Amino acid sequence: MNRFSRLTLSLVALASAGLFIMPVVGQEKTAAISKDLIEELNTKLTEVSEIDSSARKKLAIRRLLREGEALIAKHPTADSRFEVLNMLFRAEQLLVSLDSSDVNRKALLETAEKLAAAPNQYAALRLDADLLLTQTKSAREGGDSQDRSDALRPLVDRYRDTDVEAKVIRISMIMALELGNTTLVNDLRDIVAERFPGDMDLINFQKEKLAGQVFGAPFIGNFPRGDGKTVQFPMDFLGTTTVLYCWSKENNGLDELKELADAWKKSKAELNPTGRFQFVSMNMDDLPDAGEEILRGLGLDWQALKMSKGKDNPIYQTYIKREIPTLLTVSPTGYVAIYETGDRNSNGERTFERALQSMMSSSWAHANYASQLQSIFSGEFLVISATGEFDPTAPPEYQALAKEDLSKQAKLPRTATSVPEEKLREIQACFIDMPFRYRTPHGEVI
Repeated sequence: MNRFSRLTLSLVALASAGLFIMPVVGQEKTAAISKDLIEELNTKLTEVSEIDSSARKKLAIRRLLREGEALIAKHPTADSRFEVLNMLFRAEQLLVSLDSSDVNRKALLETAEKLAAAPNQYAALRLDADLLLTQTKSAREGGDSQDRSDALRPLVDRYRDTDVEAKVIRISMIMALELGNTTLVNDLRDIVAERFPGDMDLINFQKEKLAGQVFGAPFIGNFPRGDGKTVQFPMDFLGTTTVLYCWSKENNGLDELKELADAWKKSKAELNPTGRFQFVSMNMDDLPDAGEEILRGLGLDWQALKMSKGKDNPIYQTYIKREIPTLLTVSPTGYVAIYETGDRNSNGERTFERALQSMMSSSWAHANYASQLQSIFSGEFLVISATGEFDPTAPPEYQALAKEDLSKQAKLPRTATSVPEEKLREIQACFIDMPFRYRTPHGEVI
């Protein structure tokens, strides 16, 4: 039985026992406990857990607990005592699993309280104790499954910016799923999107635990191009809907590439007159030129990228993991939809023309939406004045820094070395005012 299982099984039994120990404050720190002594105790605990006889194991645990308590008594304020407390906590968990008496449960809670007072540098060591105390308190208060899972919210906040923040989120999401708290699950998904948007471990965790649900994640990665340069997602593709076509020469991959090329050339003029939509080739064969010669031979001007190591690439395993060739749509904000199912019909076929029409009908592929995003990403709002004519002594980016009414703030001084005002106004006149900016064809904006 693992640590988490033992901790969970002890919750109900511990609900009736409550003892809160205040941490020692206002005292000078004593000398640190020797790492050798701490390692020796941990080694003994490992050996104790392997003893077959229940009676002998309990005796060995109690002997080990006395050693640890004596060590803490000699170093009552040393930070390293929390490492010994962690060993005591694990030993007492093992003891409760063998003998769930009131005395043993009470001792476990006392140790948990002391360990939970550890500073953030020991966040990984105190986590199990925090989980135990949180769930014990909820059970003691008679909380239902919703209350028990909601009790995890302060815990998630407490571990923010620690080295186990992602682990706490994973544990909380598992418990929320088990207890049926979909609101908490969705809130945790929002936290992941904000705090760990490109964490592949958490993306894979959600794919596994969310049972086929579709969720968004930013597509992040650097890929070599056919000409030797490297492109970066999402930075180099923001503001435009980008479709990655992942393909290989194997399994009739060239035939499907030709079909897609024909469909794209037929539909391009009709569906993509404003340039708001682009295809990018992602070759999975580690071809030296990333398949660029093949693309040009088919009359395609797509960028040619390569997925190094093909299907073994962690990026492929995380974001795609489908039979190739396949399509991956990256929104203008750099996000992709994560899902496990394939993109073919029941007969294993795919009609590219229909797929293209479906992609172009999505809201983020609309011309005005793409234009607004491009305007934001390029920083045009820092150049175009929304309140009146352009003022070289108080340009929009200067106004954006004003903490109070601009009329009360000194304007920028202009000297003989400043760019001439007429030249600044000439540059300003090149920009298109909103909302006309969003209705202007892509070619004219370029």
